Amino acid sequence: MNRFHRLLEKGISTKEALDILIRFEEPLLIPVVHEIQTRLQDGHRLSTALEPLNLPIALQQLLKVGDETERPLMILKQVIRLLDLESQMKKKFWKMARYPIVLAVSLMLLFMFYSLYVFPSLLELSNPDTLPGFVRPLSHPNAKYGIAFLPFAGVLVLTLLFRHLPIERLVQLKMVQKIVRLYYSYLFTIEVGSFIDAGFSLEEAFRALEKGQTGKKKQMYRVLHQRQQRGQPLSDAMRDEKIIDVETVGLVHIARESGDLGPLLLEQATLLHEAIEDEVEKKLLLVEPALYGGLTVMTGTLFLILYYPIQLAIQQLPF
Repeated sequence: MNRFHRLLEKGISTKEALDILIRFEEPLLIPVVHEIQTRLQDGHRLSTALEPLNLPIALQQLLKVGDETERPLMILKQVIRLLDLESQMKKKFWKMARYPIVLAVSLMLLFMFYSLYVFPSLLELSNPDTLPGFVRPLSHPNAKYGIAFLPFAGVLVLTLLFRHLPIERLVQLKMVQKIVRLYYSYLFTIEVGSFIDAGFSLEEAFRALEKGQTGKKKQMYRVLHQRQQRGQPLSDAMRDEKIIDVETVGLVHIARESGDLGPLLLEQATLLHEAIEDEVEKKLLLVEPALYGGLTVMTGTLFLILYYPIQLAIQQLPF
């Protein structure tokens, strides 16, 4: 998508740009480019033509705004910036997490080896009658398999719980709320700003956006539209919703007075994109200490598990 946008920005026609991509793109992506080319030749809009890319719903709706405001290239650029931001943050996260993950896997494999071979041997050196009650079940021949795979079972359970955790619960976390608010503010400034800058009235912008959105964004535009129809100032309605950041609300209040709402919202979108990037990087910096803290707990637990059977075996020695 980035290469496609760069070709279009240089003045190359859509047909020529797609022909170039078909000739030089990676083989796995060529069928997708062919599908996009076919849709455009059939007269579909850019947002519909790019559906084979399977973009997130929010970005698909953003592309539709570009079609409706006849500014597809500008909106396409914003979509690419969001995708690049997501890609960069993922790379930074995995770069940060790769060493803790390797160490964690190493500790789990060490625990498995210890549980299967060392731990049973140490228990055999002990007198079963003198073992504490909670240790006796572990002397069963098959108990070592359950102990060995216990960490892997724990990781699997935590992964399943996290994947089935409702998104609404995650969004309510304080450390996530600011990012969510900045993200919705960014989408608001891009979508509403594009409509206003293209000559649409605020009423027409809200009506179009309300029809084209889903989920929380649709609810936001519906509420803002209803309050505006009742005569409430847009900035007051946005402040009551508490989904748009304060800076953007203040900008809307000033822009409505000066009559430059469209251009100012589009400029604010650039600032919000930078704010989102900075905020995500701050949150990633908190992840690294958490990962190493988890490793510390795993190492301490493994040490205790290693030490306790050795201590029991030493106590059984005849001296």
